Amino acid sequence: MGIFDSIKNAFGNKEPETDVTVSPSQMLRNAGLNPGRLKFGFGPETITVTGEIANEDERQKILDVLSGAPGISTVADKMTVAVPAPSSPVELPQAGAEAGAAGNEETDSQRTYTVQSGDTLWKISQEMYGDGSKYMKIFEANTELLKNPDQIFPGQKLVIPETED
Repeated sequence: MGIFDSIKNAFGNKEPETDVTVSPSQMLRNAGLNPGRLKFGFGPETITVTGEIANEDERQKILDVLSGAPGISTVADKMTVAVPAPSSPVELPQAGAEAGAAGNEETDSQRTYTVQSGDTLWKISQEMYGDGSKYMKIFEANTELLKNPDQIFPGQKLVIPETED
């Protein structure tokens, strides 16, 4: 141990710390995500992310990356899923056809429901079946789209299965 090491140890072996701050956009780029249509807001230990995303998988990846940021304990999700352009012409209801409830659609093969802001699976189940406790039937019919029955988002198109009773 040399004299300089002794002096260094006497003063607490403190080396100047470098302040390395990485922006949320750069964190997302490093994770292979494009933050181009996102905006970020900051609060005490909180980051709010708004903007348009392509799908729910992208939402989850963004939330995972941002929740791992140092000093962030809460990520407020205000992102919306982009509605894809229709690949075929949209058929309009024929004259005399009754309009269903908001978000409620019925086709020849299956009923669907487009999630509106403020919806829950319980609320949708109550509207579609008259019984909110049947919400897991809707979740189970949509497991390729939904990962958690408590996380649905406006714009998602859910299949509404028929019930046995």
